[in-house]
Amino acid sequence: MSDDVLSPVWVSRVRAAVDRHRGELVDLARRLAAEPELAYEEFASSRRCAEVAARHGLEVTHPAYGLATAFTATAGPRTGPDGRRLPHLVFCAEYDALPEVGQACGHHLIAATALGAGLVLAELADDLGVRVTVLGTPAEETGGGKIDLLAAGAFDDADAALMVHPSPYDDYGPQALAIVEWQVSVHGRTAHASSEPHLGRNALDGLVAGYVAIGLLRQHLRNHQQVHGIITHGGAAPNIVPDHTEAMYYLRAASVDDLDDLMQRVRAALEGAATATGTTVTITQHGHAYEPLRPHPGLVTAFTAACQALGRRAVEPEPQRISGSTDFGNVSQRLPGLHAEMSVHSWPISNHQAEFVAHCLAEPGIQMLLDAVAALVLTAVQIGRDPAVLAHSTET
Repeated sequence: MSDDVLSPVWVSRVRAAVDRHRGELVDLARRLAAEPELAYEEFASSRRCAEVAARHGLEVTHPAYGLATAFTATAGPRTGPDGRRLPHLVFCAEYDALPEVGQACGHHLIAATALGAGLVLAELADDLGVRVTVLGTPAEETGGGKIDLLAAGAFDDADAALMVHPSPYDDYGPQALAIVEWQVSVHGRTAHASSEPHLGRNALDGLVAGYVAIGLLRQHLRNHQQVHGIITHGGAAPNIVPDHTEAMYYLRAASVDDLDDLMQRVRAALEGAATATGTTVTITQHGHAYEPLRPHPGLVTAFTAACQALGRRAVEPEPQRISGSTDFGNVSQRLPGLHAEMSVHSWPISNHQAEFVAHCLAEPGIQMLLDAVAALVLTAVQIGRDPAVLAHSTET
């Protein structure tokens, strides 16, 4: 890796390019936060992102890859003057929101960061020797849009996928857990809850017994195996023995094998509870299973060097912190991936708390956005000058 690409001259050039787009990127982040949209419903959000890219001359396709709220925005040559294929870098833009708390995971900053990197690199792509695509990726919070895009071929020509996620911490090579989402339905038989309860089979009892059984199971789970759930339907009225109840569970683990083990044990708890209460249970997977996040060492090293060149002071995470899940994990299992976390200085407010939205749009959050764009661009500069950055094995 050549030191000159992280020299003060390069850093100043990149900072100046990022500053030229500051107003547009901040405005985009604010608009996405003001109109949050849920998974696969991000029609206005994806349109706004695609329009920004198109205004700056990127080649835009929207919708893309069979998803109504996905888009691509591409710039740069496929080959260099010598006919050599140039590295193709994909920057993932997320923009789906959460129920009730809106953009409390900071996806409005993720989208603005990816767009910012794409806009700056579009200006430099010919000089750098890279091809750049900003890929709009719907449905990260639930469903797994990136997995849809993987299957549709969106990453087939990519040499690396990169993104930056706002956080209370700076962690440029975080780990994340595999996850599967379960819709659990328990079926019984209605009866009058006062005069003839013996004729009923209480589906809420079956659901609650399963919830309790999972709670008792937690003491014996492997490290990083997690189960959390909510009851989404508990019955119609207290004087009717409910014949149908529902819950949603998330099951997480540090590896696919551990997730398989967890699914077997949780299924046994739910089915045992149903047997004990004379009910039946149906378990349906919702969306795709997310795989663990695998940070690529070469990209983490390059991004860390870029942040250091920018003079960013890192907010250190908790030791051995591993939590959360992302469909970017599936991407990182198939090609070099960077899913860096950068601090918006919000602690003790964290992701998925409603107050996190405002922290992302306060001055520390805006600075994180600008630093993230610059760091992604400088990482791309390093790859363009030395594609061996991507040569490190992704095997663990």
